[in-house]
Amino acid sequence: MKRGRLIFFFSSLVGILVIAFLVIKLAQGYRPDISRRTLRPTGLLVATSIPDGAQLWLDGKLTSATNTTLNLSPDEYQVEIKKDGFSSWKKKLKIEKELVTKTDAYLFSTFPDLKALTFTGAASPSLSPDGQKVVFAVSGASAGKDGLWILDLADRPLGLFREPRQIIQSALKGRDFAKGEYQWSPDSKQILVTLSGSAKLTAKALPKGKEENFLLDSDRLNPATDLIDVTDNLVGIKQRWQQEEKIRQDAQLSKLPPKLLETIDSRVADIQFSPDETKILYTATASASIPQGIISPLLASSTQPESRNLEPGKVYVYDLKEDRNFVVMENGECKIENIINSQLSIRNLQGCTLRWFPTSKHIFLVQKDKISIIEYDGTNLVDVYSGPFENSFAFPFPAGNRLLVLTSIGKDTPPNLYAISLR
Repeated sequence: MKRGRLIFFFSSLVGILVIAFLVIKLAQGYRPDISRRTLRPTGLLVATSIPDGAQLWLDGKLTSATNTTLNLSPDEYQVEIKKDGFSSWKKKLKIEKELVTKTDAYLFSTFPDLKALTFTGAASPSLSPDGQKVVFAVSGASAGKDGLWILDLADRPLGLFREPRQIIQSALKGRDFAKGEYQWSPDSKQILVTLSGSAKLTAKALPKGKEENFLLDSDRLNPATDLIDVTDNLVGIKQRWQQEEKIRQDAQLSKLPPKLLETIDSRVADIQFSPDETKILYTATASASIPQGIISPLLASSTQPESRNLEPGKVYVYDLKEDRNFVVMENGECKIENIINSQLSIRNLQGCTLRWFPTSKHIFLVQKDKISIIEYDGTNLVDVYSGPFENSFAFPFPAGNRLLVLTSIGKDTPPNLYAISLR
């Protein structure tokens, strides 16, 4: 009986070990191969999309629908994700054994609709540095509505829009604030308004070359009693703002690996961090080569072709998590929209500008009459809007579900701010 118990014990132990081994291998992606009587290594493809429920095509064959996970033999696959009414997503992905590869496809609506956000005109709109608000001027509407207004871009519950709110009326102290020049503070809490003689409503204008400057709070209606001319302190205010901006930029640059900083120092311009600060968008100004192995390689990192040899004029994205560098624009046909002294400085080349999309996985391209979005690795360029809009003013909402444009619809109507749905 003792011998029988020992045999049963060791048999059970061996069985448990075999089952545990099989469970581990199955979890790692191995699958039984009956013809060869062995375990075949596979990799996992996690096919996700926004919106979900799209068709998943592998090498031209309809395979499944997102969101799903597939075990695939190690190889390269042409993956395409389609959904009626949305742009398709296509990329060649390399599946490696025991590793997980994700699609993370973002599909944009091919039938965007426009919704008016302002109705009394919106002149000289300016986006705040944090991308959450827009200030614009209203002139010629009525005595009570003329002045400066703020439009909040952050989403509200149920996707409702916030109504624009006035922060200053034009007729205060005999001044027309709608005719002033204005800029945001680095923290997006204040707006500096500069008024020249042409902004005076009274007969007595300011002397030639004289100007007035007022700091306005962006979160409330500023009464006349709070209006104080800060012209004498203007130099100090701007120096303080520049210092705050420099501190922010230095804090971001300190996150770059030292080897990368050594390589790109004085060889790149217009560095712009993605919203999640895991990538940088930049323009090469001189030839350089980014060394391999700047950071420890990640498993299942991007397998898209990269370019570590920089060429002047080309626009690149460097991924700080995966140590990979991608070309976004080949011929320098676009310039990056950079934040300088807390203001969005649009530097156009052939009428095209670049900035990050809120997903941190896409680049936002604005041309004269077209808005496009491209993935950070240079793939899946999609035109999301073609039509007229004023002064190249086009920005994504912080949630990435809409675009904000300045355009005029109909004859003899002033430009207004409109939202364009993306999904």
